[in-house]
Amino acid sequence: MKAALALLLIAACTGDPVGEDTGSTCPPSDPPTYASFGQPFMQTYCLACHSQSKLGDDRNGAPVTIDFDTRSLIRENTSRIDKQAAFGPTSKNRLMPDDDHQPQPSDAERVRLGEYIACEIGR
Repeated sequence: MKAALALLLIAACTGDPVGEDTGSTCPPSDPPTYASFGQPFMQTYCLACHSQSKLGDDRNGAPVTIDFDTRSLIRENTSRIDKQAAFGPTSKNRLMPDDDHQPQPSDAERVRLGEYIACEIGR
């Protein structure tokens, strides 16, 4: 309880919502790849705001430095993505995409996102 309260206070002070690490692992069979999952997921749910081609108000408040247009940009932000949008055994994060964004990923897609992130960082 104290840890959750501390995270809320940190998020309130920084203005950047923070969830918890999902504890996801890369599945040994049929692991999600950038081509099979990462790129289509980002195109569907993230690039409307988190794209290098978006400027100013078109970013809908997304920080200018947080973009997911390429695998390397995703890899730079794996922890942030995991803590804000993925599901796993230890946490279910629904901070992104925000409630106003449509479509929203399904719970199964959020689980797969956690697995994809785990595969990308090698855990």
